[in-house]
Amino acid sequence: MRLLFAFLFSLVLIGCGGYKPVAQYSKNIFNEPVLVKVKIDPEDPSTGEYLQDEISRMAINRLNLSTTKNVNKAKGYILVNSYTINTTPATKDDNGNIIRYSINAAIEFAVKDKKGFWSKNIVASEYVAVKAESSVSQVAKDKATKVAIGKALDSFVLAVIQRGQKLAKEEAENRDKPENIEDKTINNQESNTNNSNSLESISDSAGEEESNIESDSTASEDNVDDSNIDESNADKPLINLVVVDDDNDQNGNDTGLSNENSTPTKILSY
Repeated sequence: MRLLFAFLFSLVLIGCGGYKPVAQYSKNIFNEPVLVKVKIDPEDPSTGEYLQDEISRMAINRLNLSTTKNVNKAKGYILVNSYTINTTPATKDDNGNIIRYSINAAIEFAVKDKKGFWSKNIVASEYVAVKAESSVSQVAKDKATKVAIGKALDSFVLAVIQRGQKLAKEEAENRDKPENIEDKTINNQESNTNNSNSLESISDSAGEEESNIESDSTASEDNVDDSNIDESNADKPLINLVVVDDDNDQNGNDTGLSNENSTPTKILSY
């Protein structure tokens, strides 16, 4: 049975295009922390307690989920509403004597994840060989029960993977829908239009500023009073830049300063 599960698990991975950790699927569908709870059957409390421990271990180690015992803090649930362990004859010899029994574990899971509630009823079996006209010993039954529960939990993990694949496929299909692509195209077009309008506004503002500058310059030239202009200095520059050394003044006279500390100085005269 374990080999069969390994084979099915391999097919699932091939179907999704390659290996992905189980935790990647569980993280995608579960909000954390997760409450793990088994409703204990008073007629078989030992199996219920073992099941509680095994499911908690599965959630932490295999699904890589954080768990909580506080109902108010839980954001997801993995619950077992009922479980049944029974023994049925599996194989008889030529004389009609039972020589192999099947130990069956039936577990009813109730789960709450990001998408809502779902349930999964799983039945797993383990076989125990016995001598003719003999019954299954309690030790053999307990051992087979644990193996059957382990197989049931393997099937639950497989169900989580399949649900994770389904949800991922639905999300991909929603992203690729024509209306969603059209919405994205419209948003991009609106963004480009807004950018174009902004550039046009900036260009218009720059043009207005340039027009204002030209207007101010023209107004200043028009307001000049020709009667106050000294035509004798018309050919002289408005600003005369004279470069002198620290050891000579502006007229070329020696100031007595040492040439070691001399620094060229620019003097503006009007």
